[in-house]
Amino acid sequence: MVIVQRNEVNRNRVLHLLTILLSAVVLAGIAVTFSGRSEQAQLLLVLLGLTAVVAIVLSLIQLYAYPRRSQVLLFHRDEEIVVATNTLHEGFKLRFLRDVLGEHVASFTDEERARWKPLEEDGFYATLYIRNARKVMMLRLCTMIFDDVFVADRNGRWEHHDSSRTAEPSFSKRETPRLKSKTNAG
Repeated sequence: MVIVQRNEVNRNRVLHLLTILLSAVVLAGIAVTFSGRSEQAQLLLVLLGLTAVVAIVLSLIQLYAYPRRSQVLLFHRDEEIVVATNTLHEGFKLRFLRDVLGEHVASFTDEERARWKPLEEDGFYATLYIRNARKVMMLRLCTMIFDDVFVADRNGRWEHHDSSRTAEPSFSKRETPRLKSKTNAG
């Protein structure tokens, strides 16, 4: 699996948009000059046009497959932190957290699993149950590897750390994630 840095993903997106634009210009140029050319030139223009169409199709596929923002919810309760994420397909991030936190990671009980089940309606899955880890350390680790980090404390106050452009956001906003389910953080 290839892991691409956030700014590299944005550069690739710009390149795909430029490819579509250039290919459209090439196709327009071919349409304007095609009838006035010799048969050999027309054959080359057809090959160039096919190449432009293939480039457009591949660029559209890449833009459609553009990765969505990885989000994590941290529910902080006294000495426990529950990590819920929308990116189960990026298991390497969860393995990294598990390996770094080591002895602090515990298993969910059946009651805990049932308690966090409503998050699945919103596309989030409770993945890690952490005990005796500092909130600051968890927040720092999560901002390094996820695009959006939402932290909820026992009183239901939310903080949003947008780390899509930098792994060290300097401030947080009082925003809540878009959740339909009512999960009690306390």
